[in-house]
Amino acid sequence: MMRNIFTTVVGLLALLVAVACVPIPGPGETGAVATVAPQSVATPDAATSTPPATSEPPTPAATEVSTDAETPARLGENVAVLGVGRASTWSDSADLVIDGDLDTMWSAALHPVQWFSVILDDFYLVDRVEMVVAQTPAGPTTHEIWLGNGSGVRTLYERIKDVHTEDGQILEVTLDPPRTANEVLIRTVHSPSWVAWREVRVFGQQTASPAEEAGRPRLKLKKIATGLDLPVQVTHASDGSGRLFVVEQKGRIRIVKDGVINDTSFLDLSERISCCGERGLLGIAFPPNYAAKQHLYVSYTNVDGHTTISRYATTADPDRADPDSEEIVLTIDQPDTTHNGGRIVFGPQDGYLYIGSGDGVPVNDPENRGQDPGTWLGKILRIDVESGVKPYGIPADNPFTQVEGYRDEIWALGLRNPWGFAFDKETGALYIPDVGNSRREEVNYQPAGSRGGENYGWRIMEGILCFQHSSWPCNAEGLTSPVAEYEHLHGCAIVGGVVYSGIQYPFLQGVFIYADFCSGRIWGLNRPDAGAIPGRRVATEAFQDGWQSTLLLNASVPVSSIGEDEEGNVYIAGFQDGVISMIIER
Repeated sequence: MMRNIFTTVVGLLALLVAVACVPIPGPGETGAVATVAPQSVATPDAATSTPPATSEPPTPAATEVSTDAETPARLGENVAVLGVGRASTWSDSADLVIDGDLDTMWSAALHPVQWFSVILDDFYLVDRVEMVVAQTPAGPTTHEIWLGNGSGVRTLYERIKDVHTEDGQILEVTLDPPRTANEVLIRTVHSPSWVAWREVRVFGQQTASPAEEAGRPRLKLKKIATGLDLPVQVTHASDGSGRLFVVEQKGRIRIVKDGVINDTSFLDLSERISCCGERGLLGIAFPPNYAAKQHLYVSYTNVDGHTTISRYATTADPDRADPDSEEIVLTIDQPDTTHNGGRIVFGPQDGYLYIGSGDGVPVNDPENRGQDPGTWLGKILRIDVESGVKPYGIPADNPFTQVEGYRDEIWALGLRNPWGFAFDKETGALYIPDVGNSRREEVNYQPAGSRGGENYGWRIMEGILCFQHSSWPCNAEGLTSPVAEYEHLHGCAIVGGVVYSGIQYPFLQGVFIYADFCSGRIWGLNRPDAGAIPGRRVATEAFQDGWQSTLLLNASVPVSSIGEDEEGNVYIAGFQDGVISMIIER
């Protein structure tokens, strides 16, 4: 332990002495510049970009500026100096990096993962961010630029991967088109040295209100049905019937049509489940072509407290399922009453059943189940329940079927409690809200065409933060970052979720709608560039870039889930008041 402390102190002194000897560009000068346009990184030539490893940092290379195009004029002056600096460690010195003095710096005195944030004094239309590197030795670094826009949710704007950096160099990120922001956060994922910055500049001009709010219709909630008992899911069967199916945690599935709740339950499993808290009847999924197949799947916590995925047949009466037709497909042993997952969804393109499974413990995941490949807990599973193989088949293209030590069913890992994940039916992309531990809630994203196997970080990371109870140091290499996150100042538990597919509100097309259980805030998340081309939405390779979240409205009650009908209308389930409401224009 003493050796580690000694090494850290000596390393910091070496960094400070070394960088102090390097010529630093003045306010009107430019050092080596790596210009980062959206979804691209311009890297110095290989012949000059990798200096030999020495105890002294290299002298910055010549300025890298294109002679073919003029540098676009900035919207305004550097507004970072009007804000406040925050940082992952050594926060008392954070303001030094936005004081306009290149001779001062902030250092985490730690290796990645570390972050530095500029909280602006107002809303600004930002078009450029410049970061003056403090680094020795030189080498490849990876950074993420996150933006806050007043919605309460911070979103990933740009990932700068494996760009060569050296002391005194300026990393420049252009926001095209400019974005309204009140926070700019720089998260360093990889670096050969401690994470440090000499200066961070944010160029923009003051704006009266967030740009994403301008011209957008105001929304409200319209009550559709009342009198439900702890509703946790609203969905439909894609059978043309116009029915809504509402899952009640205490064990019943109810049908709502034209605002009227059927007196008789579609399915009553009250005697087979354990409830409540985070247990009970938690999910229903209708397979593709349900109208012809006339069977469905449910997820519930059985009387022994274990997650059960079962198949049930519908009777001759389309409004009744047969409770005696149960075929148990899969049982997941649960070690505790919390984080039992429960959401089940059919993939719109492959027809496989996706199962959300939590880590099974209240806090901290002390056994690190999210990272344990030998357990189903803390994962999303993918199985084939429609091919006739009993109880289920393993899709041949599941990512870990040939990897020793991994359960064949695992599709993605590193999750705490993925509640309310949803597919974009048009592109096949998957949105995964994941409940946080004590500090951050997050939304993860799996692009269309993914082969699975993503590791979303829990319990190494919580949101974009190193998990506070993990062993030091934290390493995010190989992990997939979330695309949105919010602090517990704005809620307590994230819930999902649907990707809007209706036609009534074009501004919501392709937007993932999610909420917070405690605060009742309802947000919309999307990549604005994804809808730039008329017609089918395109899932780009740079799937993590350009995200934006908008606060759509506030519910007055805890929201347990968000669902939709066949026409793409969006509904929220009020957990305590038992009300199902539709989102409509005010």
